[in-house]
Amino acid sequence: MPMPTILPTGQLHPDLFNGPFVKRISSTPAATGEPGVKVTGDAMAERWKAEEKRVNEYWREHRDEAIDLTPQLRGKGTPSTDYYNGKTVVENKGMGFIIETIDPTIYTAEDANKAAASGGATHGFFYRKTDFLFSAAQEYTALGENEVFRYRNINDVNFVRDTLDFFTNGNYSQTDVNRMQDQMTSIVRELAQQIKDGGTPDLSKVKTTLTVGDAEVSISQLLEMQKTGQELSESFSGMTSGSLTAHNTEAFAKMGIAKALGNYYGSDKGAIGQMFSQSMDRLYEKGLDQVERAHAWAQSVTYGAKTAGNRDAVKTELGLAKLFSQMDTGSKSGLVQSFSSTLTQARALVQQYCSQYNMPTTHVGLAGATVGIEKFFQRWMEKL
Repeated sequence: MPMPTILPTGQLHPDLFNGPFVKRISSTPAATGEPGVKVTGDAMAERWKAEEKRVNEYWREHRDEAIDLTPQLRGKGTPSTDYYNGKTVVENKGMGFIIETIDPTIYTAEDANKAAASGGATHGFFYRKTDFLFSAAQEYTALGENEVFRYRNINDVNFVRDTLDFFTNGNYSQTDVNRMQDQMTSIVRELAQQIKDGGTPDLSKVKTTLTVGDAEVSISQLLEMQKTGQELSESFSGMTSGSLTAHNTEAFAKMGIAKALGNYYGSDKGAIGQMFSQSMDRLYEKGLDQVERAHAWAQSVTYGAKTAGNRDAVKTELGLAKLFSQMDTGSKSGLVQSFSSTLTQARALVQQYCSQYNMPTTHVGLAGATVGIEKFFQRWMEKL
C-alpha cells in the first residue's frame, strides 16, 4: 500500500487536496563519529515487518486527514535511535532530498481517472474491460424474432467515454459517444452471430470498426493499444528524484524510452496510431511536470532541496529522460542505433555529475543502471 503525502507541517500541499503528490524522505546522515554496525538477521526483518504493518494500519485509520507520519515511522513513545544486541543502529540513507511523484495503487479505471485528475500520468482507458460485450452477445442470442436489441449499461458508456477522451484529449461530443455506442451494438451483434454459428466469440474476427475522431479502428487493435499504453505509462509514474542513484538513473531513462516507444509503436498505424502517440506524449509531459512541481514544492519547505547537489541531481535526472525521449523512431533499425548512441550520451551525463562532485560512478551505481536500461529496451524491442 503506498504511503500518503507527508509534509513537515502535517498538511497537504495546497494543489493536492484531491490526491497524493509527493512524500518527504529524510536523508540526514548520521553524525560524525556516531557508532554503528551493519545489522542483519531475522530479528531485524521481523521488526521492520511489524513497523510497516503498524504504519499502514495508522494510515488506513487517518487516510483522509492531513497527517505527518514521522512519529509513526520512529515508533510511538520511543526514541529515534534504535538498538540491536545492545549496539546502535545507524541507518544507511541516500544522498540528497528525495521526492516521490504520484504512484497510485490502481485496480480500476476509476482509480486511474482519480489519479489523473490529481496530475498522475495515467488514464482510465487503460483499465476498462470489454467483458460486457460477451455477456451482451449471450443475451442477444436468446432474443426472439420479433424482439429488438437495445443493449446499454454503465460499462458500455464508460468504455466509450474513456476511449474517446484518451485519444482526443477530451475533444469529443455526445454525437461521438452515440455513434460509438451504436458501433458497439454492431460488435455485439457480430459476436452473437459467431455464437449462433456454433463458434466461440472472438473480437479479432469482428469487422465493425469504431470511429475515434477522424480515425477508424478495429476493437482488437484498440485493445492492443490499450495494453501497450498501460504498460508504457507505468514508466511515467512513481518517480523519485533529488538523489542520483542507480534506481533513479534507470527510472528516468525508462521514462524517456517509454515516450519514444509510444511514438515508434504508433508510427505505422495511420491516424489512430498518430493519436495514440500524441496521447502518450501528453502522459510523458504529465510525468515530467510532476517531478518539476514536486521539486519546486520541496525547495519551498526545506533547505536540503535548495543545495547545488540536489538541484543538479534533478537536472541530470530530467536530462536523462529528455535524451531518451528524443531517439529516432522512424524505423526499428534506426531506433536501435539511436538507443546505442543515446545510452553513451546518458552515461556521459551521469559521469559529468559525478566528476562535478568528485565521486566515482560506482557511488551512483552507473554500471548496474546501464544493464537495467539495456534490458528494458531489449524487452520492448522483442514485443514491438
